[in-house]
Amino acid sequence: MKNLAVFIDIKNGQLADSSKRLLDFAGDWAGTNGAEAIYVYGFDHISSDQLNSHSFIKQYIHIKIPGLVNHGQIMSPLLDDVKQKGISQILYVKSLLTDTIASFLAKSLSVPVVSNVLKLQKVSDGYQFTKSIFSGKALLTTQVNGDSFIAAFSKAFSVDVPQGTGSSSISQAEVSLGTDSQNKLIENYPLTGSIPLPDAAIVVGAGRGFKDPSNWGIVEDLAKELGAATACSKPVSDLNWRPHHEHVGQTGVKIAPKLYLACGISGAIQHLAGVNGSRKIVVINNDPEAPFFKHADYGIVGDVFDVLPRLLNKLKSH
Repeated sequence: MKNLAVFIDIKNGQLADSSKRLLDFAGDWAGTNGAEAIYVYGFDHISSDQLNSHSFIKQYIHIKIPGLVNHGQIMSPLLDDVKQKGISQILYVKSLLTDTIASFLAKSLSVPVVSNVLKLQKVSDGYQFTKSIFSGKALLTTQVNGDSFIAAFSKAFSVDVPQGTGSSSISQAEVSLGTDSQNKLIENYPLTGSIPLPDAAIVVGAGRGFKDPSNWGIVEDLAKELGAATACSKPVSDLNWRPHHEHVGQTGVKIAPKLYLACGISGAIQHLAGVNGSRKIVVINNDPEAPFFKHADYGIVGDVFDVLPRLLNKLKSH
């Protein structure tokens, strides 16, 4: 029996866009590679009609986490569930939580893990992966022999397969991880902001070109008008102009939105490493020699304090 597991990301009861794409891929993958069933695991409740079933999804399992996930012993119920269901392949989109759980499952099941996956295909003697390396500056093709593996997909991966039709017949179950007596969760501090940065379809990023944190109002107004999340470069977060969870780059959050609007950011290689998964990049900078223009799909040479108000007024008039 060869079954497939997909770990999904749920925000406020809604399926993340990257997880929707992964389920579309998984449904097509199961149909063409002989998987008997797909088991979907998540960390919150979700309605069955949000799951793109492709008729292969058999069950949704809610993983209940009463405390901190940082000790192997508390994850044994999940391991038992995976073994009992005969799961040999696990797919997920990278996140801190799923990386922690996947590392435990990989060690316990003795299966290889391939990270930053952009493409996966079956070959005659195993499975071939195309993955991103060196912070997105190069691609590597690697192969896993045998039927078992764990694949951590990059948020930048795309799919070219039919979208799931949805189903209300998917059964639901729960797995409780138990409490680690050595650790105690004292308080939870959720990140502020109406749109989580890693999941945003549109991101407005700003840098030192704004000169002072008091000038950030136009960035937030533009993001609100576009339904976007706000981001910043590392120097901005280092200066405490913006919260550190908005820092996008090699040492910060890595994003893959449909549109990234970079305002007053020169485009240092460390920043590019965090945004090169974006589908489209628009750069606004008053320096025509700014490195970011070499990586932009569209560019505007101009002062952000002139361009952004005009852009905002144009959006509001439509």
